[in-house]
Amino acid sequence: MSTWKSLVMVCALLLSGCSSIQGLRDLDVSLVKIEPIQPVGLSPRFNVHLLVSNPNAEDLNIEGISLQLNVADQKVLSGVSNQIPELKAYGETAIEIQTSVNLFYIFKLLTALNQQSDKGIKYQLKTTIDPEGFVPFNVSKEGILDEDILQGLSSLTK
Repeated sequence: MSTWKSLVMVCALLLSGCSSIQGLRDLDVSLVKIEPIQPVGLSPRFNVHLLVSNPNAEDLNIEGISLQLNVADQKVLSGVSNQIPELKAYGETAIEIQTSVNLFYIFKLLTALNQQSDKGIKYQLKTTIDPEGFVPFNVSKEGILDEDILQGLSSLTK
């Protein structure tokens, strides 16, 4: 009988810990810019600049972040980093992540850039931000790849 009581107490403690985690509001992640960097071997690399907004009343120390950028429903860029600055309470933090390119789909991106319509090229940014001591945030954002975001790529398409 004492085993059951212990199990119930552990479950109650776990649930009370989860309720304090639920007090955090979701982070907002915006794609700011993509720019080329020195390739590794034959594989091109890019820095992806993000702006992360923390709408919470406490600073968040970040253990790591991962991102995936899809263009035309294809995974084009992906990367991870554990060198992320603290996200200040009620603040915005600029983050830069080195990414690798899925070479198979980069040609689709370049083709889409050359055939860009007035509507622009749609993207989906998927990020997972892992704050120390909390459940990771999974944030997805959709938008249009515009000239501001692609300014670093302009030398590649000319």
